[in-house]
Amino acid sequence: MAVIMTSKNFVSKVITHPPKLVKIANIEAELDLLWAQFNQKINDGQTVMRACMSNLIIYCDNAEELQVISKEITAIVDVHPARVLLLMGKGKPKTGNLDASVAIYYTPQPDGWQVCGERIDVIATEDSTERLPSVARSQLIGDLPTTLWWASRQPPPEAKEVFFQLAKLANQIIYDNMGWTNPAKAVAAMTRWVSAEQDVQIVYGLAWRRFSIWRKLIREVLDPQVAPDALANVRLIELDHGPHALPMTWLLVGWLSSQLKWRAVEGKYISDSESVWRFRHNHRDIKVIARRLPKGNPLIYRLLFDWDGEKGRTCFERLANERIGIIEALSTVPPRVFNAQTPNRATLVSAQLAHRDRDKVFENAMKACNAMADVFQK
Repeated sequence: MAVIMTSKNFVSKVITHPPKLVKIANIEAELDLLWAQFNQKINDGQTVMRACMSNLIIYCDNAEELQVISKEITAIVDVHPARVLLLMGKGKPKTGNLDASVAIYYTPQPDGWQVCGERIDVIATEDSTERLPSVARSQLIGDLPTTLWWASRQPPPEAKEVFFQLAKLANQIIYDNMGWTNPAKAVAAMTRWVSAEQDVQIVYGLAWRRFSIWRKLIREVLDPQVAPDALANVRLIELDHGPHALPMTWLLVGWLSSQLKWRAVEGKYISDSESVWRFRHNHRDIKVIARRLPKGNPLIYRLLFDWDGEKGRTCFERLANERIGIIEALSTVPPRVFNAQTPNRATLVSAQLAHRDRDKVFENAMKACNAMADVFQK
C-alpha cells in the first residue's frame, strides 16, 4: 500500500461543514443555496466575497484515498480558491449508481469573509464510473481554467477511457507516480502518453517538485566550476530509496540522462529491491544502481556520484530533522549540510495550480524516462 505524505503541522483558518447529499440535477442550485444561507447567517454588515480561480477535478478510486484528499482540499483552496469536483470511481453510493454531495469552504478576511472553495463530490459504482466525465463536464465553470488531478494509484493511461475523457476537459493534468505497483510498465505507458500529448496539454508529475531539493543540490555541488570533472566523467551513481519511490527515482535518473545527453543502453531488475541501468556517452559507460530500502517513507535517502574512484566522489545522505548532508567519509568534496524540508502533497498541488506554463526540462526528463523504459528488461 502506498504511503501518502500529508502535513502534520498544517494550520488553516478555512472553515467547512460536512457535505450535503443532493441530486445531481440540483448541484448548482444547492451550491447557490449554501452560499445564500452563509451570506444570511453572516448578516452583520460584513462583506462576503465568492472567490474562484479555477476548476479542479480530482479523481480517485477508493474510500481511503477520498478521505485523505478531503483533508487536503482545505489546504489547497486556502492557497488557490477553486471549484473542486472530487470524483470517486469503483465506489459504493448510498443510493443508486451515483451519489452527489456539495459543500463550501470559507475563511475570515480583515473586512469580512471569503468563500474560497466550492466542493462537489460524486461517487460512482464500478459499472457507472464511465459516467463521471459527463457529470464533471456539466459542473465546470466555463470561463475558468481546468486542472485534472489524477489521484488514483492506477497509472493514468491504464485507466483508459475514464482518464482520457477527463483529460479532455482539462488544460493541465497533475499525476503522482508514488505507489505504482509495476514501475517499468507504468513509466513506459505514462511517458508515451505524455510524449503524444505534450503539445496539446500541460502534464505535470508531483514527483518533479517532490525531489526538487536533489536537483538543486546536484546543480550546486557538482557544478563544473566547483567540481570540474564530476558530471562530465561520472561513471557510477548509486541511489537508495524508500518503498514506493522507484518511479520518482526513475524520473531523477531521467533528468540526469536528459541534461547530460546520456543514451540509455540497458536496464533490468537485479532483485526485487534492486534495479540497474547502463548509459553511454562519448564512448564511456555510466552505471546507475537503485536500491529499495526495506522501510521508510517514499523518498530518496542516499545518492552517491563516483567519477574517479577514491579521487572523485560525493555522497549525499538524508539526515534527521529534514536535512541532507554530504558524508565526509565517502566524499572528496567538502562536507556540508542542507535544509531539505519535504513538502506535503497539498502544497505540491496548490503550487502547480498557480503555474500553468509548460516545463521543457520536465518534458525532456520524461522523454529520457521513456528511453529507459524501452531498454528495460521486464
